[in-house]
Amino acid sequence: MQVFVDPNRRYPRAELPLSELDLLGASLRQAGMGGIVHVPYLANVATADALLRSRSIEMVGRALRAAGHAGLSAVVVHPGSHRGRGFEAVREGLVLALAEAARDAAVDVPLLLENTAGAGGHIGGGVAELRWLLDALDRAGVRCGLCLDLAHAHAEGWDLGRASGVAALEREWRDAGLIDRVALVHANDSRAAAGSHRDLHANPGEGTIGRRGLRLVGRVAELRRVPWILEVPGKERSGPRRTDVRRLDHILNTP
Repeated sequence: MQVFVDPNRRYPRAELPLSELDLLGASLRQAGMGGIVHVPYLANVATADALLRSRSIEMVGRALRAAGHAGLSAVVVHPGSHRGRGFEAVREGLVLALAEAARDAAVDVPLLLENTAGAGGHIGGGVAELRWLLDALDRAGVRCGLCLDLAHAHAEGWDLGRASGVAALEREWRDAGLIDRVALVHANDSRAAAGSHRDLHANPGEGTIGRRGLRLVGRVAELRRVPWILEVPGKERSGPRRTDVRRLDHILNTP
């Protein structure tokens, strides 16, 4: 189960709801489920705007503290956008920002960098940027890994609706030493075409990745052993429903 503990479109103003986090952690443990916190989309640790950078560090730190307090397993964060300045211009500052957030949070919870669709200066679409960030965070002493978003990877250029595209992703991520660092899959189908750089999620089996593509990805051994989370529109943008979870389970477990 993945949760947000802060609003996605405005800066948090209140203290973390510790009693609610206690209840969340206890409920998940009772149900035998794991839990993950996602940093709000508003955060951009790669920004040149000093105020947004400070607030982004605070949001990452709050997510880490919330996960630590509730006993959840990880925090997912988008690497951010360079806004046209280029990856090389922002990468050192991005790592310093994440290291500061992790140091201030002072919890033993890993940060999972989520790959992006690569549009609008968003960092982390390709393997080279993800590899560089992991290495730099490792050197900085930040516990980290990866969250593989299937819709984003598809939009970045790996055509996951085809066996050749799934094989290419598996080969390139393995050659770059990334596949073993994946700790979570965002199992999103896509309403966008492969290589379009458009971040448009679809319910499982209803998009351009489709049932066959999801099934092929599910056969990659390193990805099969980690949790899969849905971030899909559901019905009329209600969000993931039980029927979507069951459909994904059926897709993955049908020969």
